[in-house]
Amino acid sequence: MVPEILRGPMVILGTIAAIIASQALITGAFTLVSEASRLDLMPHLQLIYPSSTKGQIYIPMVNYSLWALCLLVIFYFQTSERMEAAYGLSITITMLMTTVLLFVYLHKLKQRIILPYIFLLFFGGTEVFFFMSSLSKFMHGGYIALLIAFVLFLIMVIWYRGTRLEKEQLVKLPLKHYVPLFDRMREDQKIYKIADNLVFLTHSQEESLIDRDVLYSIFDRGSKRANVYWFVTVSVTDDPYTLEYSAQKLETDYIFRVHLYLGFKVEQRVNIYLRQIVDDLIESGELAPQNSNYSIYGEQNVGSFRFCMIHKHLVPESDISVVDRLMISMKYAIRHFAGSPAKWYGLENTSLIIENVPLFVKMKHTSKLSRIQQEKPIQ
Repeated sequence: MVPEILRGPMVILGTIAAIIASQALITGAFTLVSEASRLDLMPHLQLIYPSSTKGQIYIPMVNYSLWALCLLVIFYFQTSERMEAAYGLSITITMLMTTVLLFVYLHKLKQRIILPYIFLLFFGGTEVFFFMSSLSKFMHGGYIALLIAFVLFLIMVIWYRGTRLEKEQLVKLPLKHYVPLFDRMREDQKIYKIADNLVFLTHSQEESLIDRDVLYSIFDRGSKRANVYWFVTVSVTDDPYTLEYSAQKLETDYIFRVHLYLGFKVEQRVNIYLRQIVDDLIESGELAPQNSNYSIYGEQNVGSFRFCMIHKHLVPESDISVVDRLMISMKYAIRHFAGSPAKWYGLENTSLIIENVPLFVKMKHTSKLSRIQQEKPIQ
């Protein structure tokens, strides 16, 4: 496109433009994935904040995915000429979607009546003609851009529908109704005590209510006996270096609700912070000392810890449609590849229990077995 004498400067200029465009792509991808996670449209991924500004984020999983996709696209097309079709079609669709989103914003949020339609008619009409002319590029490489977009859209649909199904079965129970059961289990010496402090990480904000899955894990999945039970919720604040917590007794002196408020640049080492909280409560007299005589560090006032994280799974007896079953199964498969929550909370080197509990949806009716008599006794 340019004379031979200008080819060198144009290559340099094109390289600089590519770097700027790649930076815009990376920043946009990080922002969109972060917001999609907040809206429960994508799995929650590990976020890293490289500066003291919350808006500047780095998502390792997204960065590696972009790197892999860029390599695959380059190996597939091999030359920029073959990439023109995919690039042109994707740009046209992006322009059209931006126009539609801005129309919705002006019409729904700004409550404008006439202006949004004028905007949509002028810009949208022009972009529709571009889109129609670009459809001819579909079989010349444009399908690659649509395929990538379809995969991302499919992930969002699966995650959104799977989350809705989980929320539909979510049941929160009043803790005070189960305190007598806690008392009996703590006093039953025949049950093995798994730790001095048993910690559950929850997302519930209600202080007096507990997720049914947590109680099911404690009582129905092996009777988890401990001296003290902790239900911990972690919230990330807008301040980069917040280090605060609240701790409240729940009905007894051995059940505590803890809320950690951590800045977005603070590493979420829940095990370290919780040990400090236990030490503070012992000093204030709100918690009895947990003397530990067997430690390489000498006598300790804080006892042992076990952390429990609950993962749900779909049992074959669940009475749900084939589509919903597929959505749930695919969501759990996506969650498996999204990363380990234990690592996000700094629990990878702790005594950790990964508890798999069934997703409590309506169960299918099962027929009752009938006993028959053996004709001949077993010799």
